[in-house]
Amino acid sequence: VVLDGASKDIVKEIRDLTHGEGAHKTLDCSSAPDARAAAVRAVRSWGTACFVGERGQVTLDVSPDLLRRQVTLVGSWTFSKQGQAECAEFVADRKIDVEKLFTHRWNLEQAEEAYKLFDTQTTGKAVILPS
Repeated sequence: VVLDGASKDIVKEIRDLTHGEGAHKTLDCSSAPDARAAAVRAVRSWGTACFVGERGQVTLDVSPDLLRRQVTLVGSWTFSKQGQAECAEFVADRKIDVEKLFTHRWNLEQAEEAYKLFDTQTTGKAVILPS
């Protein structure tokens, strides 16, 4: 299932798809405050939400959002080699179209330009491809 993260009520959409339970796990890569809060609120009781996007802030109501639902919140700057392999396997096994995730693409010769733009923190996800 692909959902529009800009949906008016993404948490409700996820809960509707999971018969009111919420997702087992959620992952926010955006660092956007609303998306981070939605990732926590869309996870089921005893579920896990993970933030991997750099920077940004989030406001949560700790008791209803985390404590009373026994939610685990994980932050990770990077994956282990095993985690990267498991993620790649998950994507490949489910034939997930990751092309839509990338907002910018550069070749290796454009790396300096790419990093200058990265530093402005105005990009989404980007990839530098070999020439």
